[in-house]
Amino acid sequence: MNAARLWLWSLALFVTTLFLHTRLNTFPFYYHPDEPGKVEQVLEMRAWNFHHPMLLLSATKLVSSSARTEQTVVEIGRWVSAVFTAGAIVALSLLAYVWRGWVVAMIAGLTLMLHHQLFELSHYMKEDTALLFGVSVAFLGAYVFSKKHGTAAAMLLGTGCGLAISGKYLGIVTLVLAVPVLCNRDVKGRPWLAALSAMLLVLIAVNFPVLRDWHTFTSSFTRETRLVVEGQGQMTQNVPHTRYWNVFLANTTPVMWLLLLALLWSCARHRREWRALDWMTLAFPFVFAIALSFSPKDNDRYFLPATAIFTLLAAVGICEVARHFGGRERMVEIIVGSILILAQLPSWTADRGGLIKYWQAFQRDDTAELAAWLRANTKPADIIAKDDKVRLPDTKRHGTGINAQPLPNQILSDDYVADIGTITELQNIGVTHIIITESTYKKFERAGLKPKKDEADNYDRRKRFYSDLRRDFEPIRLWPRGTVLYLHPGLEIYRIVP
Repeated sequence: MNAARLWLWSLALFVTTLFLHTRLNTFPFYYHPDEPGKVEQVLEMRAWNFHHPMLLLSATKLVSSSARTEQTVVEIGRWVSAVFTAGAIVALSLLAYVWRGWVVAMIAGLTLMLHHQLFELSHYMKEDTALLFGVSVAFLGAYVFSKKHGTAAAMLLGTGCGLAISGKYLGIVTLVLAVPVLCNRDVKGRPWLAALSAMLLVLIAVNFPVLRDWHTFTSSFTRETRLVVEGQGQMTQNVPHTRYWNVFLANTTPVMWLLLLALLWSCARHRREWRALDWMTLAFPFVFAIALSFSPKDNDRYFLPATAIFTLLAAVGICEVARHFGGRERMVEIIVGSILILAQLPSWTADRGGLIKYWQAFQRDDTAELAAWLRANTKPADIIAKDDKVRLPDTKRHGTGINAQPLPNQILSDDYVADIGTITELQNIGVTHIIITESTYKKFERAGLKPKKDEADNYDRRKRFYSDLRRDFEPIRLWPRGTVLYLHPGLEIYRIVP
């Protein structure tokens, strides 16, 4: 009976999450800088580049065999991302059940389902949700194995490790969890053999193209390693840095902070009740965040596994709060759990989002409004120069499967519009409008970022260009930088006709 209820709960949680996380995911495929390249690989317009392991792309290709346009493929890929998120949430909810029972399982599942970062990242054809799925299955396998040292549990743990490594190379961190659990002296037999076999089977099945093109894989892996060590693009920063402290604050709520503090205080008082696996789970998000801070390459989405485990731990913290209320423990768990769940919906401050804020953000498309404004307020003879992050429709670059007709204007584009020429040079070749994004020029104002050694001259030139433009000209139209940066990068239009 209990198994039937678990299956029913898991199915309901999975379906509800998948339905919620696949809403509003039809924005153009070229808005996200990484999605066009993935789409081209799935459509076989280019060879696999192996910048990441193959779980996301293999799954997308499997279910999009009949797709013919870039937009269709990207929407299928985003749907696959949402499947991974839903699977991860179910796995963590089941982990909570194994660890602390039904109430915590339901609270953890619903809180994760409504978490804005999981909701947002389900909307991109990116590998972060695939990594989260593998990490979550690995943690679930570890807890199931800790309860019953069976071959099936060991294989579940090995499968999770294989999925995590197949999601992103960073997934290898799951081995730090798996090895101590499987090699415990109290465990009889050789469960590590079953886990290793399962992991290798998953790695081979998902990443078979890697074995057929080992040279490309090694070169891509070297590239990714270099980006982690040196930073991405022309920018870098000192390490360790505090960026992920702000990411933690942006992806948690005051309710969660209190519950995490209650959990830390309780585990210090009752540390003898905690097993080694519990301590590893508690330490994981903290160690993960610290490890990320030692790479100059940073992004909010890299924090996703830590966000999910922090949320799980907050749900577990409810038990530690409730244990101080005697016979009213269940009532306290339900009340505090309801507060934790509902706290995911509103935005606590302007900088900290909630699900409602992200839901509303995905309904607005600043780039589409920009294109409509240009059609109404410019002449076909006007020449527009722009940052590459201004993702205007362009059939020469994006093909025909896009959501809007291209503009009649001549458009000049580069990563930085400053690389096309100085303002005077742009005026001399007939450019009438410059469009920049706050996401681009803010790089030159962000504390801690600095140019790489061979990019100092370019850095100073670009910084000076944006400073001069914003000092000498007034924007004739702007859309402020918003919650979802790919839909709201902070667009500013300047007319530079002398």
